[in-house]
Amino acid sequence: MAAVTKHLAFGITGSTSFEKPFILAKRFSTLDHMTRGRVAWNVVTTYQKAAFEAIGLDNPIEHDERYRQAEEYMEVVYKLWESSWADDALSPDPANDSYINPDKIRTIRHQGKYFTVNTKHIVDPSPQRTPLIFQAGTSTAGSNFAATHAEAIFVASPSPKILRPKIDNIRRLAAEKGRDPRSVKFFAMFTPILGRTDEEAQAKFETLKQYASTIGGLVLFSSWTGIDLSTIPLDQEIKAADSTVANKVHGILDLFRPEGEDKDAPRWTPRLVAERASIGGLGPISIGSPETVANEMERWVREADIDGFNICYVTTPGTFEDVVDLLVPELRRRKIYPEVPVEPLTAREKIYGKGQKTLRDDHLGAKYKYAVYKEDSS
Repeated sequence: MAAVTKHLAFGITGSTSFEKPFILAKRFSTLDHMTRGRVAWNVVTTYQKAAFEAIGLDNPIEHDERYRQAEEYMEVVYKLWESSWADDALSPDPANDSYINPDKIRTIRHQGKYFTVNTKHIVDPSPQRTPLIFQAGTSTAGSNFAATHAEAIFVASPSPKILRPKIDNIRRLAAEKGRDPRSVKFFAMFTPILGRTDEEAQAKFETLKQYASTIGGLVLFSSWTGIDLSTIPLDQEIKAADSTVANKVHGILDLFRPEGEDKDAPRWTPRLVAERASIGGLGPISIGSPETVANEMERWVREADIDGFNICYVTTPGTFEDVVDLLVPELRRRKIYPEVPVEPLTAREKIYGKGQKTLRDDHLGAKYKYAVYKEDSS
């Protein structure tokens, strides 16, 4: 896809639970070169028992332990991406049969609780060095990880009132870590069902519901949360306490708000989950004309303090065609969606503006830059 596009950026998921840091760092550097800087890494820690069993491990790593391991993982990949090569280490000199200056490539020696590394990074610095860092997680451990490392965060909530405190908390944590809280960008799950008119969109939605897998939605939700929905009456409200599985997506359980909080939020029952999870996941579904959907998106930006959207599709390529043909022109008319840039931008420049290809100076990873970082030789 990178070979046939110029402006599209690619967010690729990689698990800190399953792959050694050296291998992941090498692959992302290669991809960043091949895409000319259009790569982002969605950092996940992986929680499902079946996924661990698939690679020969009996039990998942405990939730908070996964994040402690991920912290050290990030330290290792920052060292490889930022510290191993000087900016001018690559200096091709065909006349003297030379390609690099070996004196400007250092070996990374890391000895930690989870990882041991003794190697040079074997890929020369890519356009971004460190790919744009995405993350998804609003549990206590996930929020701290995001405030430290994430440049962009996927979030999901049925209500901006539920989501806003989570975003405010992560921005506060980022500020406490010395980061500009506005540099952390939030992208909310959002499912648009578009028509040229509200009536056309509603008719499309009614048609789509005929093909939705309600059982599939219930099974997926049970996997995410550790709640066996088959044991709960269809119209009984689901509580976070219903989850009996140790490893799950804690942030999803936060959707079940305590009694009295956010009267506008839905009361989650298996019946509602079956309807929501089968079309669009657990985020909002907006049905209507481009004007109606754009109004709803602006409301979410205003009330939840988000920066953009993680568009979920119901059909492919249909949902995306509707977004491109109907929604984007309306957003551009409102001057809230950019025109195609004259020159392609890196993934990070799309977030922070032209010229910001590498990590911002207030990001933790910046302290590992070659000219700054000094490894402890002890």
